[in-house]
Parts: sequence; C-alpha cells; structure tokens
Amino acid sequence: MSKTARTLAPLLLAGLALVAAACDSEWHGWVEPEELKVKVLSGPLFVRTARGDYVDGCLAEYRKDLRPTLMFMALELPRYAVDDRLVVTGRFAADTVAMPSGAPGRDRVPVFKVEQARPDIPKAPDIPQIK
Repeated sequence: MSKTARTLAPLLLAGLALVAAACDSEWHGWVEPEELKVKVLSGPLFVRTARGDYVDGCLAEYRKDLRPTLMFMALELPRYAVDDRLVVTGRFAADTVAMPSGAPGRDRVPVFKVEQARPDIPKAPDIPQIK
C-alpha cells in the first residue's frame, strides 16, 4: 500500500463515520429562520413535548395560506399577555405538544422555537401635508 493510501484511508473512514452520525441525528443542516406574525392565545405554560422534553412558552395563532393555524411558541421568558400581537423569528422543531384541556382544535400542535420576538406595531400611513 502506498504512503498516500495509508494516509487517506483513516481520514476517509473518519469522514464516513461523521456523515453516518449526522444522518442518524436530528441535525439535518441549517434551516433559515422564519418570520411570522402571531397572536398570543394563552398565558405562560410549562408543558411536556411528545419527545419528553419540558418547554416554557404559550399557545399562539398565525396565518398559513389565509387560514388560522395553531402553534406552541417555545420562549425562554414567556412575558407576553393574551391577545398580544407579535412578530417572531425562529424555526419549527420536529416536535409537538398536547393541547391544554378545553382548548379548541387539534389535540397536538407543532413547537416553534423562538429566537427573537417583538411587538407587532403597525406603522402609520404616510399622509402628505396639506399645503
């Protein structure tokens, strides 16, 4: 076996092992964050996901294809009140939470991991001055 082959063989095997490990994990590459306009539907909740993790957050509604859709916003500090309108940036997790008892709709909703949230304050229209 040549010196080059002896050097490259362990590197090739290590690379294949890393690729196999990445394929079996939840990490499937970088996904660009989404920006959504939401309405908060519940107060702060501490719930367990389908995978068994505990998350803080609140139930929220956003529009998808002109239909209201429910999601659970996972926030580190859920400091928003019911009926607050927000612009949130984040990613949907590959996990769901059970709906709180008495809540309308489906029994499971997707988890949205929030990276940034700010109030949705509409801008006033530009009205020309009267001369």
